[in-house]
Amino acid sequence: MEFNFNVFFGYEDAINSLNDKVLIYGFASIVFGIVALLFFSFIIRKLGLDAINSYFINPLMLSLGLTMFVSILPTIVFYVVALDLPAVKIVYSWIAIFIGMFLFVSINLKTIKSVFKESNKVSQQEEFRNRNR
Repeated sequence: MEFNFNVFFGYEDAINSLNDKVLIYGFASIVFGIVALLFFSFIIRKLGLDAINSYFINPLMLSLGLTMFVSILPTIVFYVVALDLPAVKIVYSWIAIFIGMFLFVSINLKTIKSVFKESNKVSQQEEFRNRNR
């Protein structure tokens, strides 16, 4: 049995019938996923479990944010170039982008954290230099 990209666990008819609503639901699920993880992160931080927050929730939020920005271009290309493309294939492309971004963030987590810390130091130094005396 081979894998068919026109099938999505039995929901392909429902997904294909939505047409443009797939875009709205897809991007809304990414945004609401980030918001839900933000609230969950706040609760975890108040409980004092910063390790869970630092190694699981923050990379997941970062990968969702990167997925949202990276998935815009392929979605536009799919709608402009291939007008008859089923919505299931767009969903598969978003899943592939999310998995790629999650693996990228997971592998490079230490480097990404150091970049954010360094940019924070630079901005604090600039703020200190530009203060009114």
